[in-house]
Amino acid sequence: MDARLVYQTAVGIAQKAQLDLTVAILTQSTLRLEQLLVVGRTQYTFGVLTSDLGSNNSQPTNTEVRLRVQDSFITSMIAYRLAEPATATDTTYVDCTYPSPTIFNNGVEAVQLESLYKAILKITVNGTVLYPGLHMGRFRKVQYAQKATAAANQNGIAQDSIDGSSDGALITEPNLVLIGSKGNLITTEMPVGVTTIGAAGFTRHLFEFRGALAQNSTIIV
Repeated sequence: MDARLVYQTAVGIAQKAQLDLTVAILTQSTLRLEQLLVVGRTQYTFGVLTSDLGSNNSQPTNTEVRLRVQDSFITSMIAYRLAEPATATDTTYVDCTYPSPTIFNNGVEAVQLESLYKAILKITVNGTVLYPGLHMGRFRKVQYAQKATAAANQNGIAQDSIDGSSDGALITEPNLVLIGSKGNLITTEMPVGVTTIGAAGFTRHLFEFRGALAQNSTIIV
């Protein structure tokens, strides 16, 4: 999506909300909300604020980017990714747009992770249900060029051909506004929980909310 269009749309939304743009600074930004996968769990809640604990009652990871209570976020795109960190603080892992069997390779792990794409995404802001049931299958993107195992890698393909700017991402229309001083609830609900995750135990899924950050735009009482 064109960055200038995103900014112009954000300005229009801010003005309708009667925000003072000399105070509420608009900048291109990203929120990154992560949750560890747990065997058998069918519902995940993603913390939005730095003070939120999410469904795992845990602090934000070292690769998360959350919203401050005094800010708002005008979303233009949402992306969904899977990841297999080696440790709790690993930053070298790849964000995947589908459960690649060469990365999620703990037995039937890759097959089990497909269940995540049968889930429903629900988003509520300030008590209003904005997304009552977005099917997660819309985020699944299998790459045309895929990483192969060592034995099959005759063409030297070391990684999936992922375009991080667009693969596994959806444009949000109408725009979704997350407000730091209001209640924000982001959940995924699955029919059946996964039975296998990575052996290290740090397999996670995550959302990237992309758009314009409106700094100092909310009133904190």
